Amino acid sequence: MKMSQTAAQYRKSGLSRTPVMLAALVLLAACSSIKPDTPLSAARPAAPSAPVFQLDEILGAAPATLDDRLGAPALTRREGEGEFRRYSLSTCTLIVILYPDDMGAVRAAHVDAAALTSDEEKPNLEACLAAG
Repeated sequence: MKMSQTAAQYRKSGLSRTPVMLAALVLLAACSSIKPDTPLSAARPAAPSAPVFQLDEILGAAPATLDDRLGAPALTRREGEGEFRRYSLSTCTLIVILYPDDMGAVRAAHVDAAALTSDEEKPNLEACLAAG
């Protein structure tokens, strides 16, 4: 049966075209399913990337180790026995305070995150380290 004959029959029977068009669209949608050879991994979201830095790698580290991991500090300031260091990361500024430990070795005793600019909110330390 041709399409024009089908349309003519519906017009004669007094049926509206809207239900016929909806039925045709439903049938077309059913025919356009995912190909069976499509790999399932394409539908899965990408796994989150591993954090660039972790707090346990920074806290307690010696100055040379910090510089190896984070690069040269953007600012270094000595205050008494302590040392303040500011490292510029991709999404934040990392503040590291170094003090001598019980054996006299200078180590990272405090780590905090700060915004890159003054108009931004203070970032989460873990997120700052993870972004690198």
